[in-house]
Amino acid sequence: MQLEDLSNIRDRVKSSRKMNRKLYNWNFRQLLSFIEYKAVTEGLKVVQVSPKYTSQSCSRCGHTEKGNRPNQSTFQCKACGYQANADFNASMNIAVAG
Repeated sequence: MQLEDLSNIRDRVKSSRKMNRKLYNWNFRQLLSFIEYKAVTEGLKVVQVSPKYTSQSCSRCGHTEKGNRPNQSTFQCKACGYQANADFNASMNIAVAG
């Protein structure tokens, strides 16, 4: 099981005041420990994956380019033409990275 490494997320994410309050009130380490606890009971290992370029890399062909993200929610690969929701594409990259 792969998860995005959420270390230092508060330093990486720049959001509105309201969103910052939500981020600062959530304990990501606690979330990870809950997931690891459940994974162990199922015989799974949890691997944390660096989120670097996961939203700019194509989950189909692997092409990485900033231009693959024309906006916040859309992913369009400049090499193979694959189109998807940007979060879905990034999650697929994280899933195969581990």
